[in-house]
Amino acid sequence: MNIEIQYILNSNPLLKKFLRENSFYYKIIIRNPNKIKEIIELMKKEYKLTFPYKLEKIQNDLSMINTIMDIIK
Repeated sequence: MNIEIQYILNSNPLLKKFLRENSFYYKIIIRNPNKIKEIIELMKKEYKLTFPYKLEKIQNDLSMINTIMDIIK
C-alpha cells in the first residue's frame, strides 16, 4: 500500500474503522489510490459527518430544547 495512503489511514481513526467494517474497500484503495477521496466521502455519509447531517442534528436539538421550554412554562 502506498505510504501516503497509510499515513491518511493512520491519521484518521474513523476512516480506519470504516475500512475494517467494509474491508472490500481495501482492494479498491490498493488498486487505485486516487479513490481514497471517494472512500472518505462514503465514510462521512455513513457516519453522518457531512454538513447537512450536522445541520439537521442542530435543528433537532433546538427543537427538543424548545419543546422542553414549552413544557416548563
